[in-house]
Amino acid sequence: MQKIKSLLIVLFTVICCSRISFASEEGKIIGVKIYEYSGNKEELVKTWKDIGINTVFASAELLSDADFKKYTKENNIKTFVILPFFFDEKALDEDSTLYAVTSEGKPAKEDWVKFVCPSNEAFINRKIEYIRQFVKDNDPDGISLDFIRHFVYWEMVYPDAKAESLPNTCFDEKCISGFCNYLNVKCPDSIKTPQKTFAWIKENYFDKWVEYKCSLITNTVRRVVEEVKKIKPGILVNLHIVPWREADFNGAIKNVAGQDIKALAQYSDYISPMTYSHMVKREPAWIHSVTTEMNEYKNNRVIPSVQVGRTYSNDEYTVAAFSECVKEALKYPSGGVVFWNWNALAEDKEKLEAVRELISK
Repeated sequence: MQKIKSLLIVLFTVICCSRISFASEEGKIIGVKIYEYSGNKEELVKTWKDIGINTVFASAELLSDADFKKYTKENNIKTFVILPFFFDEKALDEDSTLYAVTSEGKPAKEDWVKFVCPSNEAFINRKIEYIRQFVKDNDPDGISLDFIRHFVYWEMVYPDAKAESLPNTCFDEKCISGFCNYLNVKCPDSIKTPQKTFAWIKENYFDKWVEYKCSLITNTVRRVVEEVKKIKPGILVNLHIVPWREADFNGAIKNVAGQDIKALAQYSDYISPMTYSHMVKREPAWIHSVTTEMNEYKNNRVIPSVQVGRTYSNDEYTVAAFSECVKEALKYPSGGVVFWNWNALAEDKEKLEAVRELISK
């Protein structure tokens, strides 16, 4: 009798595990990012469906297009609108006082990466209102918040980078005043420059500074989510995450980017680390490592984004290397994969066929 009971328990466990595994595979997001497109949108969407793409992360411009929305809906492809937050080049060009300020007292910009101060309430309110209105007018399945962090040009940060070489923001009057209120202390009168302010913070309150930086980002996400759910309660939320593990660069995911994954996870349905391994000179296995660590806070809802084309590098990016990246991205406990971006994939027929083959397995 005991043997029969043991056998039944084993059988039940196998069946349950099989169902869980099957459900996990069936529920994976196979996504693609696209920012602009001028061709036949019906053919585009049918191509996605043919190769196994079930989700599109598109610019606001594309998701404002009635035909684009019509074809994605007819083909059961979920739509997420990509919404850059603190990166807003147009706003910064019109008003340079919006810039975040680095610990060196300079505007937060490097090459094309330009960031707004994360304490600027007027800017945040305008951005939230824009997102609310977009959701109301265009009814996407989800929002995908990008540049929802502090300033850092992470795309050019390689494994051998020194933590102290990374920028720290923001040191304008709004942020420092907010930090002092957060601490309930008064900044010494002798501190008059961002350099001296940062030195004082590092010596006395660095852990609290990191908490404060993260709280600015987390609270902004919370506010966005609360507002869009008033418009559409069932809307999905994805967050673009800097692809750093907690120990990388002495905890830079928090103390530089201000992204506290545990805190952010409670306000999102998915988190999507931008694991562009070829760009940042990492091996494909690193993608799985990032996904696995972040999965601790977002069970099977981490969807790593992988790069398709060669960017910021002259090194060859072969079909074989790309395929390895996709395989690593799809490994358990991944919630799927997002390809960055469609134009690069469409232009490389070999990589396109590799995607078709890998997704069909």
